[in-house]
Amino acid sequence: MPPHTAPRLIAFGDVHGCLLALETLLESIAPQPHDTLVFLGDLIDCGRDSAAVIDLLLRLRDSCHVVLILGNHEEMLLAARDSEPALRGWENCGGVRTLNSYRFGGSLRDIPAEHWALLEQMVPVHETEDFVFTHASYQPDLAFDQQPEHQLRWALFDPAELRPHQSGKCVVVGHTESADHEVLDLGFAVCLDTGCHRDGWLTACEMTERRYWQASRWGMLRESGESSVSNLKLQTVVPSTHS
Repeated sequence: MPPHTAPRLIAFGDVHGCLLALETLLESIAPQPHDTLVFLGDLIDCGRDSAAVIDLLLRLRDSCHVVLILGNHEEMLLAARDSEPALRGWENCGGVRTLNSYRFGGSLRDIPAEHWALLEQMVPVHETEDFVFTHASYQPDLAFDQQPEHQLRWALFDPAELRPHQSGKCVVVGHTESADHEVLDLGFAVCLDTGCHRDGWLTACEMTERRYWQASRWGMLRESGESSVSNLKLQTVVPSTHS
């Protein structure tokens, strides 16, 4: 009998090429075929193992339902295929480390076709009955199929200005690192970017029961009693060109 009998809906914050952290979380979570794992974007860049992260996700899709949200870093990489300035901009935002994960001193030609296919299949939004998942933020009074692309992938998650979405659903995002590397839960919205590639944590959350798992980029699992969730209405966030 599998260890979990009820389907779980589990969201993952920005991986940013942190393979050991992702492997540690998946080992602890032990995904089952009926589980849905939602990755909130920025799988790549900044960390050293972006190519291996994508390989792992390709394999993971064979064992459970995987939803991949398009992040601003994937958007930059896709744009880099068609523009030299876009390529240089992406490289300056962590893209060089992604290329090096394929081959040291590598180029876009080193990224295999199946990796491009996965990137092209990423979606801007995933909705369930109770939750909406996107990368960055949202405008409260617009339906998600009407949200500006910049809002979904580049806007900061600002607790001082955010309001509940008109749908009444809880919105789950990454993108904006919390200053203290802790989850920011406003009730109506949750930000799971806890800065793994900056000595913080890669965070996963089972959304229905708000169960959290966290691991460092070195693959150390954080004990559950050590983690905390901020539900304050105001918290400093870390704007960054790498976000």
